[in-house]
This record gives sequence, C-alpha cells and structure tokens, in this order.
Amino acid sequence: MGNPYLLLYNAALVLGWGYCLYLTIDTMLVKKGTTADLWQVVELPLKVSQTAALLEVVHSAIGLVRSPVMITAMQVSSRIWVLWGIINPEPVLATAGAVALSHPLPNVSLPLPAELGGVPLALNLATLLTAWSITEVVRYSFFAVKELAGSVPYPLLWLRYTTFIPLYPLGVASELAMVRLALPAIWARHLWSVDLPNAFNWAFDYPILCALIVASYLPGLPQLYLYMLAQRKKVLAGGAKPSSSSSSSRAGGKAKSS
Repeated sequence: MGNPYLLLYNAALVLGWGYCLYLTIDTMLVKKGTTADLWQVVELPLKVSQTAALLEVVHSAIGLVRSPVMITAMQVSSRIWVLWGIINPEPVLATAGAVALSHPLPNVSLPLPAELGGVPLALNLATLLTAWSITEVVRYSFFAVKELAGSVPYPLLWLRYTTFIPLYPLGVASELAMVRLALPAIWARHLWSVDLPNAFNWAFDYPILCALIVASYLPGLPQLYLYMLAQRKKVLAGGAKPSSSSSSSRAGGKAKSS
C-alpha cells in the first residue's frame, strides 16, 4: 500500500464528488427539480469537495506528489475562482439561469435547435456539476486505487484517459456559462474593486480581472485538448506510464493533477 494519508484523501473525495453527482441526478432526473433546487442541496458538499483541492497545492509543495507547485496552484485556482469568485457572489443568477446553445451571447445566434428530444440545449449548473463530478469521481478513484494496490486496472485507466473527451469541453463551456450569467451583476456591483483615489494610490477592478481570466481560457484550450488526446494515445497504447502529474485529469478550466 502507498501513502495512507493520500489513500484517505482520495477516497474521501471520491465520496464527496460521488455525493455531488448523486444529488445532481436525484434532483434533476428523479425529482424533476430545477437548477435552483439543485444548488440548495449541493452547495455545501460542492464547496467542501472543491475547496479540498487546495490541499493538492500543499501536497505538491511538501513533496507528497510529483506535480510542480506553481502549475498545480494555477490549475486548482481555475475551479476555485468559478465556485467562489463567480457562483458564490451571485448564486441566484448563476445557479438558476441557463445559457442556451442557440444564443450563447447577447445578439449572437447559432443555427442550433432550442431543444433536442424535449431536452433544452443549454449550459447550466447541472451540466457543470455533471462534468465536474464524473471527472473527479474517476480521477480520485484512480489515485485511491493506485495508493491502495500500487497499480490500476485497465477499465479505470481507460476511464481516466477517456472521459475528458466529452467532459472537458462540457466543463469549460459550463464554467464560461456561469461567468456569462453572473458577470453582468458582478460588473454592476463593482464587486471586490478598489477605486482611486485612496490612501494607497492603488486601484483594482475585479470585473476586469474576470474578463481577463475568461480571455486566458481561449488560447490554450485547443492546444491543451490536443495534448490530452496525445497523452491518452500514449498511455492506453502502453507507450507512457500514467503519473500523478498527467494533465488529462480534469474537465473544465485548466487540467490539473493530484
């Protein structure tokens, strides 16, 4: 067996994210609830499970895992920002709304149907949680089994290096949808901003920072996705050894390691 602490950490987050996935399915599919209903039940377990990822920066810093500290910190910060910097300040707008794929931006229309088989083609909290939760259940299961047994069965290896194919674009698109829903109110409130003049002669505009973060998503996405596909091919063909620092591990934002 590997490190008992890492085994417990990863196993706990399998349960945490598994619970988030269960709540998503139960609320949206079984009970036919709304995304606002979903937020009411999933807020606490989501915040606990996602915020626990900050420990991965600590793990990297003290040498428990082989991931570079700065890269790990940047990767973790992506989802932390979406959760605490976008959804949490405007939970009603972000969690009760949706962005239709046929109208992703104001005055922008795409030749897509509003529904498919009676299901709205839209990005919302449910699509975000679906992408995040499935990805993290697979990822943390992979590491938990690896710590417990020293190796990972092929089906789990296949899932870890395959689920990102649909879930990564779904996760990124859903994160950007959360920004699209919440940013107008954040901008109007001038949230967490510091204006001149002040005693420190220093200004900070959080809404502009949000816009810059969104802009930073776009250039790297195709390159990262192609890299993840290349890694998948190498690992599943047996040409590369899967490691804790692989970037093909996360749906949404910037891929991250454990």
